[in-house]
Amino acid sequence: MKSDAPSATAARKTGQRTSKDDRGYMVGIDTGGTYTDGVLLEHPSRKVIASSKSLTTREDLTQGITAALEGLHIDNPSDVKLVCISSTLATNSIAEGKGRRVGLALVGYDRDLVASYNLESKLPTPIFDYFRGGHTVYGDEQAPLDLESLIAWVRRNQDRVDALAISSYFSPLNTSHEEEAFEALRKISPLPIVLGHQLSTKLDSIKRATTACLNASLVAIMQEFIEAVGTSLSAHGIEAPLMIVKGDGSLMSCSIAARRPVETILSGPAASAIGGRFLSGFTDALVIDIGGTTTDIALIEDSQIGVAEEGARVGESETAVKAARVRTIGLGGDSRIAFRGDGHLTVGPARVVPLSYLAARFSRVEKEILRLKSRPPLDRRLTDLEYWFLSKRMTVDGESRQATSHQALLDLLVDGPLMLTRILEALDLYHPLQLYAEGLINQGVIGQATLTPTDILHVTGQFTAWNTTVARTALELAAGMVERQEEALVQEVFERMTATIVEEVLVFLAQRSDRELPEKVKDPWGRWFLDHALGRDHPHVDVSVSSQIPIIGIGAPAGVFLDRVATVLKNSLFLPPHAHVANAVGAVAGSVMVVKEALVYPRDTEGVQAFVVQANGERSAFDDSDEALAYARKVVEKNASMAAVEAGAVDPQIILGAAREGSAFRVMAKALGNPRLSW
Repeated sequence: MKSDAPSATAARKTGQRTSKDDRGYMVGIDTGGTYTDGVLLEHPSRKVIASSKSLTTREDLTQGITAALEGLHIDNPSDVKLVCISSTLATNSIAEGKGRRVGLALVGYDRDLVASYNLESKLPTPIFDYFRGGHTVYGDEQAPLDLESLIAWVRRNQDRVDALAISSYFSPLNTSHEEEAFEALRKISPLPIVLGHQLSTKLDSIKRATTACLNASLVAIMQEFIEAVGTSLSAHGIEAPLMIVKGDGSLMSCSIAARRPVETILSGPAASAIGGRFLSGFTDALVIDIGGTTTDIALIEDSQIGVAEEGARVGESETAVKAARVRTIGLGGDSRIAFRGDGHLTVGPARVVPLSYLAARFSRVEKEILRLKSRPPLDRRLTDLEYWFLSKRMTVDGESRQATSHQALLDLLVDGPLMLTRILEALDLYHPLQLYAEGLINQGVIGQATLTPTDILHVTGQFTAWNTTVARTALELAAGMVERQEEALVQEVFERMTATIVEEVLVFLAQRSDRELPEKVKDPWGRWFLDHALGRDHPHVDVSVSSQIPIIGIGAPAGVFLDRVATVLKNSLFLPPHAHVANAVGAVAGSVMVVKEALVYPRDTEGVQAFVVQANGERSAFDDSDEALAYARKVVEKNASMAAVEAGAVDPQIILGAAREGSAFRVMAKALGNPRLSW
């Protein structure tokens, strides 16, 4: 089996446009973990003319993107004047640990200081080392750069990594050591090299190193994605400018994104928030986007998306990238429904393929599951309702016990999906953990299929795209194995999803004003209040919670799952038109925004005070602070305007600002403009 999704699915067409020479169109595409959505908007009215939805084909993204474009029925490709894309590709790659391998060089960092605060655990790569060099808080060299050791380290490790990242201490104040290292290393290594100061002017050295490392791990992945989009557009004869949504919701050209992919962290969730705002017209709302893989929560206030100025956090990695303040849950239509040893039901966070879909692809799966009904109840196991299959080919290297086990497993799956029970029997094992297959699953080599909320929707009749018979049979068998009534099990799945989303909403909103609150409701009293607010009866106490702002539901299953959430929170749920493709709408509804910064800080040299302006890799000194600030404003205004035009903006408007950081000032220029169209 080559894929867990077809190369094309039935696309939903929502309208038919008429072509006029004086009218242009914009295409929005969102590639999520489960679905790839497409929309066609009329310019300048921004009216949604058509939409489509296809399954994301992870092993070859071109197939899913091509299917989404085909569903838009674009008659004249020259009418398309702009294409904007968003994706969870960068976020998922980081969260799932599927980025490329990176070697990180820490120049001027204090090894003992980093170790004493356990900061090494925050670095997203195990391949890193320390080198003499770096600068002081005044931008002065604290030690000469040890190029000889750095070059030797790269030569020893370049066969172990796919890219290099260099972060020098206080490089925002003096970039010379990073630049010097880059010039030396590019002569001896063909690997991509990322420099910390190019991605962040923040002085947090660990966050800057983390950001550089993650960017290096994503360069090849983002280039592959952009190439897949380009291939699909070319096949349809579309030659319009191509832009991508950044993590803060603004747009940038794909040529820049290919070099700075880390800035697309949370691109998909940001696009969904923008799409919700655009389609609803609400100025204040809570946007909840339920997809196949995740549920994303964002807050719109005064028509603006909240931005995490301190830097986005993805999984365990804290970055210096400004991105939408979004809370992401591993919960969606394709989340795994599982049962613990004590019978407790869980939904997510892992994504699997619905059994109804797998059976629609492979008739053998339907026959095997139907045959389970004829077996005595005591002979049925939950592993009977789980299938494993090959998502992509892989050659196992080595002769270790684990390598041999992996090869035996892959050999079993060559001929198609296989019931987990059969896999364990064939390999003479008793438990899935004995397969040691977590790495193969995380790498996307092996896919899994079992009961999901999507299968439940097939049973209730709220979604019936695939094999309803298998969904009903799997639910019946699962209910019998865990000693529940089928209706009760369906209700329990819905209640579990509602409880998870409500808890995440409460934590997300509460942390807006109290950042010290934990990420989960943990203590016994907190759980008691939450459980009773969710509907648990008590003879003497009635507990309730409510949200102060309306909820905008985004995503295909939003109407099914969020109605219950809105009821618990005693608020209204608004499902805008085209809610099922709101991410793609958000991708093309944004504007270009670029922020450039300069640091202005005082320094004393032999009793004479001067003011240094550090901007765009260059330093300039002034005798007067006002003169230094004026120069800094001029530089950042020019840099922001030029960068916005390069990013694809037309006639960008500039907003200047400044903030004090200790004895220094950070001067900022924000350039805003509409994306350039092709005419």
